[in-house]
Amino acid sequence: MAFNMKLSLKKYLNKICFLILLLSFFIPTTYHAQDGEKLFKANCASCHNPVKNATGPKLQGALEKWTAAGEEELIYEWVKNPSELYNSGTSKLAKEIWDWSPTAMTPQGHLSKEEVTAIFSYVDSYTAPVAAGGGAGAGYVYEKPDESVSYWWWIFAGVLVIVLFATMGVKRELDSALEEKSGIEVDYKRTFASSAHEWIIRNWFIFTLMIISLALFAGVELLGRGFQVGVYQNYMPSQPVAYSHKLHAGNMGIECKYCHNSAEKSKHAGLPSVNVCMNCHQMVVGEGDMANKDTSEIDRIHLAAGYNKDKKQYNLDENGDRIEKPLVWNKAHNLPDHVFFSHAQHVHPNTANIDCRQCHGPVQTYTLGRVSTIDEVNAYAKTDEGMEKGLIQLTKPLLTMGWCIECHNKKEVDLTRPGYYEEIHKRLKNRPDINNMIFEDDKVTVRELGGWECAKCHY
Repeated sequence: MAFNMKLSLKKYLNKICFLILLLSFFIPTTYHAQDGEKLFKANCASCHNPVKNATGPKLQGALEKWTAAGEEELIYEWVKNPSELYNSGTSKLAKEIWDWSPTAMTPQGHLSKEEVTAIFSYVDSYTAPVAAGGGAGAGYVYEKPDESVSYWWWIFAGVLVIVLFATMGVKRELDSALEEKSGIEVDYKRTFASSAHEWIIRNWFIFTLMIISLALFAGVELLGRGFQVGVYQNYMPSQPVAYSHKLHAGNMGIECKYCHNSAEKSKHAGLPSVNVCMNCHQMVVGEGDMANKDTSEIDRIHLAAGYNKDKKQYNLDENGDRIEKPLVWNKAHNLPDHVFFSHAQHVHPNTANIDCRQCHGPVQTYTLGRVSTIDEVNAYAKTDEGMEKGLIQLTKPLLTMGWCIECHNKKEVDLTRPGYYEEIHKRLKNRPDINNMIFEDDKVTVRELGGWECAKCHY
């Protein structure tokens, strides 16, 4: 009886060892789906702060508020598709949020209910870090997304390894006891390596499956990471002044090219000099309606320009030159050195005349400048305003070669402007051989004008 019980226990331990090994392979995948902090930073941080209003309202306490209003389940519909819930008229809170800020929230339909719950759990337990000192950027908190695996999961993985080895040790002792009971001579010098070798030989099929599974998992992971090389979607660097695009381009309706004034005539869009800022901020200095508001960011502009807002004049040294402290902005969009891209070629009214939001997304909803995501661009392209501006929906990540190629293949050329293209294509369409080969769909895309030629973008 005892002998049979030991055999059953041995089989049970064999199964435990196998299950622990499988768990150790797939735990990282489970982690990625449940880490609320990482999910928040990847999907929400560009518009929301846990404890204060930003582009969107603060999220701390949001789930509790929806629950108190009897709309706990509706908050998941809101996250999935805000405009659909708002238009349905079934949620009072959806209308309140829309009235608070009519800026369209990006649908997050790819998030599961469990992932959304994990995000709310994170923001409800979030405590704002205390700012150290009053240096540049004080009062503006942006945490760079942490892509590293939480150390708690490393601890858990370590505990699993310890349990695995302990279980295998118990199994080894049971094997020795069974051999001794059966009258088999026990080899006390047998090592773990020799035992593992014997187990592999006996269970070669299971071991082969494990190796194949591990190889497939590693291959998929490596391939996925390889596709992310050079992809910088949602990247938002800190800046010496917390400039708000939502305030200037959104609320005030300032045209992008007023600040980025070289976009139509240069390879680079250009950054505004402090003198451009001072065109307004000589008068907008923190008085009147702004008297009770935080003007520290405007003060930094004045410091950079060498302007004394109290005396309403520039600070001059003994030689009569301004005492300035130039701003050093951090670049958000950066293409590799071997890539040629000209804003003038894409933005100028007499060339492609592409709207800035095709590449930069709904900038009027951002705070600091950042690299948009393809989901944001596509969501904006679906709106009436996006369609009016001629935005097209693409699938590849922004600032990648695939994205450029896809755009050149889909973007149609307006043959009615300018006259330079009119005449060229009038001649081309009069040639049946060219027409049958290129214009069979009655459309002319950038690709058909040579937009897929390597030398167009690469030196």
